[in-house]
Amino acid sequence: MKLFSRFRADQRLPKEDTETAIRLYRRHAAQAISEERWPAAEIFFNRILEVSPGHTEAWLMKGWLRHHCRQDEATALECYQKVIDLCAHNADHPHLQRAKKSLGHILAAAV
Repeated sequence: MKLFSRFRADQRLPKEDTETAIRLYRRHAAQAISEERWPAAEIFFNRILEVSPGHTEAWLMKGWLRHHCRQDEATALECYQKVIDLCAHNADHPHLQRAKKSLGHILAAAV
């Protein structure tokens, strides 16, 4: 994609380009999940996080993917904890509630 080729990895995309990239990557991640292509879905979540490191939905979905599809509880815990840290300022944030619930399920299963 030419739009993104002009930026170095250490540069930030302009806001409108970031939003466009996120929409594109979300669409591709959803398609990959619907086809049960877990590694491809994770690539697109990682791309969202490259352009928007604080994107709580991407962290939450990456955690879900790691927990339910790849049986990687350690990485799932890290992803859910990241969501909790990012949403700590807003106790009513829906991603915070889902991350806490998912984290609780993993920890309860470990006991």
